[in-house]
Amino acid sequence: MLLCFLCLTTTVQAQDYFFGNPVIRNFKPEEFKGGIQSWGIVQDDRELLYVANNFGLLEFDGATWNIYSVKSGTKVRSVFVGKQGRVYVGSQGDFGYFEPDQAGILTYKSLADSLPTKDRNLDEVWRIYEQSGRIYFFTFKNIYQYTPGQKVQVIRTKGPLEFSFQANKNLYILAWNQGLSLLENNQLQLLPGGEFFAQKQIASVLPYDKNRLLIVTIKEGLYLYDGQQVAPFLLQETTACQELVINQAVLLKDGNFALGTQNKGLVVIDNQGKLVLHTAVQDGLLDNTIHTLYQDTQDNLWLGLNNGLAMVELSSPFSKLDGTLGLAGTGYAAMQKDNSLYVGTNSGLYVTNLTSGKKRFTLVPQSTGQVYHLDHIGGQLLMAHHNGPFLIKDNKAQLIYPLGGAWEFVQVPNQPNRLVSGSYYGISLLSSTPEGLKFLQKFKGLDESSRVLEFDRDGDLWMAHGYKGIFRVTFDAAYERIIKVQFYNSKNGFPSDQLINMEKINNELIFPALSGVYKFNKATNRFVLDKFYSSLFAPDEHVVEMEEDIQGNIYFISNQRVGKISLDKFGKPTMEDKLFKNIQDQLNDDLSYIQILDLNNVLFGAKDGFIHYNAAKPKRMAPFQTRLAQVFSIASEKDSLLYTGRLLDRAQDTDWKYAFNSLRFVYASSFYEQPEKTQYQYYLEGFDGGWSTWTNKTEKEYTNLPEGTYIFRVRARNIFGTLSEAKPFEFVIHPPFYRSSWAFLFYALLGGLLVGAVAMQVDRRFKKEKRRLILDKERKLGQKEIEIREITNQSEQEIDRLRDEKLQAEIDHKNRELTYSTIHLINKNELLTAVKAELQNIIKNGGRAAQADELNRIIKNIDHNITSEVDWKQFELHFNHVHGDFIHRLQERFPCLTPQEIKLSTYLRLNLTTKDIAQLLNISVRGVEISRYRLRKRLELDRSENLTDFMLKF
Repeated sequence: MLLCFLCLTTTVQAQDYFFGNPVIRNFKPEEFKGGIQSWGIVQDDRELLYVANNFGLLEFDGATWNIYSVKSGTKVRSVFVGKQGRVYVGSQGDFGYFEPDQAGILTYKSLADSLPTKDRNLDEVWRIYEQSGRIYFFTFKNIYQYTPGQKVQVIRTKGPLEFSFQANKNLYILAWNQGLSLLENNQLQLLPGGEFFAQKQIASVLPYDKNRLLIVTIKEGLYLYDGQQVAPFLLQETTACQELVINQAVLLKDGNFALGTQNKGLVVIDNQGKLVLHTAVQDGLLDNTIHTLYQDTQDNLWLGLNNGLAMVELSSPFSKLDGTLGLAGTGYAAMQKDNSLYVGTNSGLYVTNLTSGKKRFTLVPQSTGQVYHLDHIGGQLLMAHHNGPFLIKDNKAQLIYPLGGAWEFVQVPNQPNRLVSGSYYGISLLSSTPEGLKFLQKFKGLDESSRVLEFDRDGDLWMAHGYKGIFRVTFDAAYERIIKVQFYNSKNGFPSDQLINMEKINNELIFPALSGVYKFNKATNRFVLDKFYSSLFAPDEHVVEMEEDIQGNIYFISNQRVGKISLDKFGKPTMEDKLFKNIQDQLNDDLSYIQILDLNNVLFGAKDGFIHYNAAKPKRMAPFQTRLAQVFSIASEKDSLLYTGRLLDRAQDTDWKYAFNSLRFVYASSFYEQPEKTQYQYYLEGFDGGWSTWTNKTEKEYTNLPEGTYIFRVRARNIFGTLSEAKPFEFVIHPPFYRSSWAFLFYALLGGLLVGAVAMQVDRRFKKEKRRLILDKERKLGQKEIEIREITNQSEQEIDRLRDEKLQAEIDHKNRELTYSTIHLINKNELLTAVKAELQNIIKNGGRAAQADELNRIIKNIDHNITSEVDWKQFELHFNHVHGDFIHRLQERFPCLTPQEIKLSTYLRLNLTTKDIAQLLNISVRGVEISRYRLRKRLELDRSENLTDFMLKF
């Protein structure tokens, strides 16, 4: 059955889905360095894309393409992501899986190699599915079932097979010449009514609703199958097209169906068969042949082309009106009139029919050149052009008058048939008639270039000049002449003279300036800051364009952002600007332009045509991931890959030698819309002081990291300002061997030994020196001692001499005293003796008796004085003191001596003469001799011993 497909179907839904062409990102084979053809696309839990390609398995992380070849080096026809990081692939004559090795690099393992020889002769494996933990590989001959950890089982069929499909967790296989079958218990069960497809090639089997499947054939149309019967699913069409060949179809998340065709590019239909989107080479695709389709986690549709890859941003509310639709140049103006959309660029005025399913723009004749403005006044479509004002009539541009470039048109208040035109050289009055526009006059009094014009409620015309200020023009009642022109600039309240704009919002004039939004205070004739509108923007933000829709929503373009301000029923504003970051860099930065066609359709002037915004199509800000893709050691001349792939996601406390202390981290995010605008922040805990500034670079190098524990974090910010999660990657850099714990222990031991050796050496030297010092000291002390001894001896001798001298002096003194005492005694005794003798003579000579008694008494007293013991005791005391206790020593040795003999001994000691001794003892000389004789006997002296010498020596 042949299906004729209408390419240009008119539907309201088509307009709602994409007004122009969707945003398409093409990837040429030179970019991903693979083969031109791709046959399957999947995504893993990390949101990485895997593509079955002619050159092998392609991997894309949003920044870098990698390619992995199967062992046989053949084309990879199918791909499926399983558990535990395995990526299953089917190729020509082989099937198996890739899994990360110890370094995280995907390594291929063939499962077909384990098959018996009789089952090893495979054809191409076109499909891979998982059911109940089992992996099924489908070829046109057999089905191969693999349970991880077990052997591969071969499911043989009775006849040849076509493509297989998975829908609602069931596996469907087209058995050629039999029909559509279900795989149950490893057996093919022909479905009721399935024989209808016995000889129809099926491209896809998709869920349609709870009870029906949509079966898409390659060349014979689409069908609905309810489990019993097959019914055609008709596409709505009015014009025949060439035959449509469908390679694959997928059910999109919004309920529509995407068809990848062999000859017509991408076709999207709704569940009623209405055309939603048709995109082909002329619309921006690299190729019209699409082998495979896949919708990723962010709702983008990936296309595996016959020559490259493409990503279609189906979820985006933005579409493009550009050269692919016949439009040339930068967008400056737009206007809808009935079912026609007119757009003006620097190349001219273009028009398209809005009722057509596919918009194609054509150039309006005689409009070539710069278009500045389009307006619909009094039922007339007007164009402000570089060559002057034009009337668009009968799909042609008619010059009204050749007086130089025209900027804008405004209708005169209360005069619907008159309007004012702003031009390069001032303002002019025009009249609108059923025949067209008529030039009436150029106003005198204002010759400035008048690009922005607006009437206020009082009927005055305001004109904004971008480089001078604001002009206020007052007309006469008939608006035929200018009465007064007032000029306002920074002297009247504006922050500067330049870049003052004018907008009419809520039927009030506001004036966005270089900073802030102003309004006119009529009472003071000055401009004051409008607090409400100024509060919506940053203090240094310059608003260049504002437009209001019928619900009061305000679209704006500033020097910092693009956005939409929505007001609730209480007038509270809500700013939405993240979504519009996607188009900010694409907008016309010469004369910014916004045109609101209706509540849901807004056009922005772009550098290349226009960008359409569908306000009724919300953009789902899906979260995305940022992952560390690779870690390289850059210590040597050639970078060394340390870790990559899935291994990094589960690596913890990675230990690296100090030789790997210079590292390069490569990272990427899984956000695929304009990935070149995705920015990254990184933070190496333990080294950086905090998060880095945002950058577009996808790698970071660190050199000469000191040993320690580090945590590397990286996060991304996409074009919408959404942040990804910053997953940590922890690693440890060990110190070099000379700073390791063992090294420090060795150093400590060595240091201890060295310190001990030094201490021993020092101690030895110290002891040696100490001994030397002690010996030297002892020697010196000996010398000193000798000297002291000598001095002491000398001193003692001197002292002894002095003492002896003193003692001698004392002895001499005592001897003198004894001598004096003895002499005194002797003299006294001699005197007394002499007196005694004289008294005796007197008595003998016959004195009287009484006198004789008296004299006798005197004689007795004299005798008593001669023999007085008192004198002897005094003498004994001095004698013992001088002669070393001579008397006591003599008495102790010779206790038998009498007192008379003691006295004799003392006198002998004094070496007195016999006469003196006799005198002292009061005896005769003879008596002294006798006493000496008796004393010798007492002393038992030998005859040869001299008594006096004995006493002197005793």
